[in-house]
Amino acid sequence: MTFFSKTYRILALAINLVAGGLLLISAYSYLFPPDRFLFPLFFTLAFPAFFFVESLLLLQVFIRPRKYVLFPLAFLLLSFHAVQNYFPMHFGGKDNGEKKIVLLTYNIQSFGQARATNGGKSNTLLDLLRDSGADIICLQEYSTGRLSQKAINRILSDYPYRHVFKPSVWDSGIACYSKYPITKTETIPFDNSQNNACLYQFDIDGKRLTLINCHLESNHLEPDDKELYEQIAKHPTQTTELLPAAKDKLLKKLARAGRIRAQQARTIRNIADKIPGAVVICGDFNDTPQSYTYETIRGDFDDAYVATGFGPGITYNESGLWFRIDHILHNDALHAVDSRVVRQKCSDHYPMQATLQWEAEND
Repeated sequence: MTFFSKTYRILALAINLVAGGLLLISAYSYLFPPDRFLFPLFFTLAFPAFFFVESLLLLQVFIRPRKYVLFPLAFLLLSFHAVQNYFPMHFGGKDNGEKKIVLLTYNIQSFGQARATNGGKSNTLLDLLRDSGADIICLQEYSTGRLSQKAINRILSDYPYRHVFKPSVWDSGIACYSKYPITKTETIPFDNSQNNACLYQFDIDGKRLTLINCHLESNHLEPDDKELYEQIAKHPTQTTELLPAAKDKLLKKLARAGRIRAQQARTIRNIADKIPGAVVICGDFNDTPQSYTYETIRGDFDDAYVATGFGPGITYNESGLWFRIDHILHNDALHAVDSRVVRQKCSDHYPMQATLQWEAEND
């Protein structure tokens, strides 16, 4: 074996082990609560990059020694749970003939990107909601914008049952519009946060469905913070130069928000565990499927998109921050028939929509 051949093998082995180790850390970072162990939080956000690198290393099958392809294969298999959550490969679920419920969740950014339609009497976002075909619509960052609440109710007249919660007249809040009677509403308070959640109970043809609509702690990234992130993502060779600014601006905000979301996630999970019957948890979690927040709330629930979707299902879509942070989870009284991301640009999020069905034994 020549010197160059030996050096190549050592470098290839090191790259495989380092890349695989980073993938595993990011895949299992959800095991560490950010309010106790902060460091793994940042690996959570990097999972797509590590997954991409590990996938590229599969090309070693065409390079000698081909046996090195076993490294990325092994690391991807060890990270299967996270890979499946990030990149499900399904084309819908099985229809058992039972009652279906179409649910849409959407962070509407206070109608900030909606364009006026119908001579200013409506806008593109409200038109999307009206034409969505959803039975229940859950909204986050809800405020009326340029239209009055009365005008919004008129446009969404197919949804006669509604609930709007805002901490104050100046704040955005969360809202629910439903074609089915809302028999109970309950606000879920979060300490030290402007974000919020609400619990609703619905009477769906004599069956009870409980739904928790969440907007968990935001990262509060300003435009210049997002620009800094985009610079780092596009110019990784400059990371060393940008690191001081990233530490002072980005990491502090992400750390603070991660700690608060960890507490909020445990609150939501504790409430959900005590609810009998069919339960759905949805909304803007502000965290990815690899996060402690997501895994804590999900618990033994199913993710409608993981069960029926295809691809990464990006819902947040601005400034190079492309993540799936909007989720629809449900317990085993229901199962998902379909789910999709509605790729119409009216906000810094895309809406997530899922079709859920009652399990036959719960009829």
